[in-house]
Amino acid sequence: MRSRVLAGAALSAVLLSGILHTPAAAAAPAAAATAGCAWQASTLPLPSGTTSGRVSATDHQGGYSGTAWGADGKRRVLSWKDGTTTDYGTGGPNDSVVDQNSTGTIIGYSPLGYAPPAGHAWSTRNGKKAPLPRPATVYVSSPYAIKDNGDILGWMWGTFDGVWRTRHVRWPADRPAEFEVMPDLPKDAVVADVDDDDTMLLNFNANQGTYAVGLWRGGVTTYLAEIPGATRTTVRAISNGRVIGETTRPDATGKTSTDGVLWDRDGSVHILPGTASVSGINRDGLIAAALDPDRNNDYFTGIWRLQTFDSVLDNADSGVSVVGNDGTIGGHRFNPATARFQPTVWRCGR
Repeated sequence: MRSRVLAGAALSAVLLSGILHTPAAAAAPAAAATAGCAWQASTLPLPSGTTSGRVSATDHQGGYSGTAWGADGKRRVLSWKDGTTTDYGTGGPNDSVVDQNSTGTIIGYSPLGYAPPAGHAWSTRNGKKAPLPRPATVYVSSPYAIKDNGDILGWMWGTFDGVWRTRHVRWPADRPAEFEVMPDLPKDAVVADVDDDDTMLLNFNANQGTYAVGLWRGGVTTYLAEIPGATRTTVRAISNGRVIGETTRPDATGKTSTDGVLWDRDGSVHILPGTASVSGINRDGLIAAALDPDRNNDYFTGIWRLQTFDSVLDNADSGVSVVGNDGTIGGHRFNPATARFQPTVWRCGR
């Protein structure tokens, strides 16, 4: 669970100082190396009628959730816990799981159309998916976080008091038929994630003239340290004050490349060498990142402990979606024999 509540309305910008650490001599980790954990993969079961699936969220206590699909293309929302699979029913072909809290409640998004865009947020309740409330003038509602107390945060797009706009909202757990409009975020801000202390992780789009990234809490914006030479930087996730993302910049030869990045709690920023993207971080700084295929890593996923390389998942064409606070990793593996995706959990075998 990544907790999420907004407070305050006044905005101010504070520059977060940091030192850029770029170990130029560090080579990309070899795909065959296992410097740390020997990660053991376990395939999760799929219900009858489905052939592929993936893990998307975790309760951080050994439970996971995600989607499965078969020949009809429709998605089924599933959870796995203590050897039991729960099926929440069939949705549309693009239904997605967004988050899960420690009590097992799952939130997600169901797109209903693209021209104009339309879709709704949902949560699991009493063993089924249920749409979250929204006014009739809203075309899109989407969640991005659920707290352990059941409160859900997200956004809506539509007309409010006759004006087309995006509003950020909270669906309170104790009033499931209601929602609350929250204070507006800074201009051009897009929420990437929310930490357990309610800090929101933000990307700022190009309308601001720069691809800035930052934190927002109590109405105050704190920008993360910039990376020298970066042409674009994007943040993905935050946990226990640490942030991961990617940056694009020219290398020593002038070729543009993208690297995974860690911003630590002291404000310092570290390039994760040999990575192309990041996909998850837990409260202890365990990080999953896709290794750069241009550096002969054959689409493997690497594991870091903060800025120190740990090991490589030994399954090519695997993808990590979430890193649990219990030290497990959730995602999917591609089975070339069946051309199917298998929902998968990895555990450290050390």
